[in-house]
Amino acid sequence: MAFPALSTRLARIQRDRPPLDLVENKVTFGAEDASFSVYDTVRPAERVPLAADNPLYCGMVTGKKVVHTASGAALPFLPLESLVVPSGHTIEIDFPGASDAAPTTCLAIEIDRAKVRRVAERLNETTPRSTDSGDWRYADDAVCHFENTPGIEHTVHQLVGLFVDDDPDKDVLIDLGVQELVVRMLRVEARKLLLEESAARAAQHGLAAAAELAKRRLGDPIKVADLAAAACMSEPSFYRAFRNEFGTTPMAYLTDLRVERARQLLGHRGRSVTDIAAAVGFGSVSHFIRVYRSHVGRTPKQDQIARRAAA
Repeated sequence: MAFPALSTRLARIQRDRPPLDLVENKVTFGAEDASFSVYDTVRPAERVPLAADNPLYCGMVTGKKVVHTASGAALPFLPLESLVVPSGHTIEIDFPGASDAAPTTCLAIEIDRAKVRRVAERLNETTPRSTDSGDWRYADDAVCHFENTPGIEHTVHQLVGLFVDDDPDKDVLIDLGVQELVVRMLRVEARKLLLEESAARAAQHGLAAAAELAKRRLGDPIKVADLAAAACMSEPSFYRAFRNEFGTTPMAYLTDLRVERARQLLGHRGRSVTDIAAAVGFGSVSHFIRVYRSHVGRTPKQDQIARRAAA
């Protein structure tokens, strides 16, 4: 993850509680409606099962995993990415490069299903989605894999500190932090669904049409007016609907998309930082580097080296 303080806390856990097992050594901290675990693996392994009775948020810290889902997909799982495993589902995990010198470290936060439902119900009351989108609900039927947003990174970092440290208001603050994480997970899930299905849903769903335009013209200058026109809405109406659906502004969302696409391109050999900056719509390389670092926590070049080493 992108926060040095988080790495320091996890290193302290590893120091205070050395591994008992070489594969998926687990240290857990509990709270009322959630639990936090750190998994360390120092030996290569294949098809290690992982399941939980409640929704499980997973975040990669170091190393690489390959996650096998019930649908037959094999998902590379890298740092700065998240995975949400539905309750009652089992995934199988490969650890291709784990070693004593380079352990594979993952964190997981298990959240009570009833709390997830309560948060979704509250969103439906306070910030309902459009009629085309339906109600807020947690899709408890498939693994959700996504690149972290800055909001997800910040919330998880704060929660880890609360679970590990001895704060007098620990239980109350964890409860608030878990609610925030659930909201951000729901927003990301909605965004991921609309983005992946934007081409199919563009004719019926204004926000899907806007998402499709953003995808097709990611390397071009795009204004809110362009997205609003694609959605067949006035700018104020589009802005409100977009913020309500995704919890962010259209331009912030567009920046997130550009950074996500840049991260994908950085994994391709032969692509320079200058080339990638232009490909995702940044006119200035220095501006691209600043934005990328603020989102990811390291420069594009640093991330490129780290991702290639983990591949």
